[in-house]
Amino acid sequence: MSEQPDPNGGPIEVSPLLYRLADSIVLIGVRTGDRGPEPLYTDVSGTLCAVAYTDPDEIRRDLPDGYRLFQITVPELLAQLPPAAGLIVNPRAASPIHVAADERDVVIAAGRPFPAGAFIKVKASADAQPRLLAAVLPRLAALPAVRRLFLTRYRVADAREKILAVYEVDGTPGADEAAADAVTAAAAEIALADPMQVVALGDVPEELRAVVLADVDPAWVRAEPPG
Repeated sequence: MSEQPDPNGGPIEVSPLLYRLADSIVLIGVRTGDRGPEPLYTDVSGTLCAVAYTDPDEIRRDLPDGYRLFQITVPELLAQLPPAAGLIVNPRAASPIHVAADERDVVIAAGRPFPAGAFIKVKASADAQPRLLAAVLPRLAALPAVRRLFLTRYRVADAREKILAVYEVDGTPGADEAAADAVTAAAAEIALADPMQVVALGDVPEELRAVVLADVDPAWVRAEPPG
């Protein structure tokens, strides 16, 4: 395993909860208001906070009429809230999680694929995913700009371990998005059970990219035309 520390010389001191929270998927209540869809809010010490749950039974008990259930990641939810709003997760728990409005950017940043300052471990070998490969290879073959695909595993701090799908493309406009969509669609087709992060090779930090290139055999390489 290879680790990416803080580039300034050491790990950033943060709560271990941060990266688990940033990797969480929660349930919220949503209704359509005058300004479009809006989540369920509550008041926490005089501050407006969106309400989220991890237990489906809990939110169903608390959900008011007119609201429907919606699943979303914590960073996505935080990014959509009004500037002065915070978030409370599992409000009926003995120790609910509270993200104040001025803490939102920290959680959003921690939810990025390679957050600065976090210890990141990349498995120094390929991860066999035969069903995923069978689903994704026809899609990649139809995209001439895609050159290679690597499959391994990685973990950000103490968040969930994920499959790491790293694709390499040439400079064709739109190739990045098409390659990422192809891998994501293949995972959806087979109902991939494990969480997965899909990134371009150029977006992997240099230290970790070196591990991928040196120690992870490509799952797929486009054959060069003869001649």
